[in-house]
Amino acid sequence: MPTMNGTIFAQWVGYSIVTNSSHTIDVRPNNRDITTTSALALYSSGSGGHYGEAGVWRIVSNGELEEFDPPLPRIRRFNVTQVIFRTRSADCAIRGTHQINYWT
Repeated sequence: MPTMNGTIFAQWVGYSIVTNSSHTIDVRPNNRDITTTSALALYSSGSGGHYGEAGVWRIVSNGELEEFDPPLPRIRRFNVTQVIFRTRSADCAIRGTHQINYWT
């Protein structure tokens, strides 16, 4: 079981400013035990309804693929070989931040 001491393996800050847009980023750690966190900030919204999301969309851990819709804002997995984050918006401008920590 990993302890909660470690360093940041990767960090990415992305944003979405177009209606119905989606951004993804693919990070491939080398069999790491990780904790991820994602956050979402709304910058502006249109006159109608709006929607925004940010988080882990797909993850491969222990050789098993998991997919989440909507994406999860926080997740902890062991022996991770791939993490795909997604930031998506509709009729609004948002910024999604994603961080991966791995523990030693």
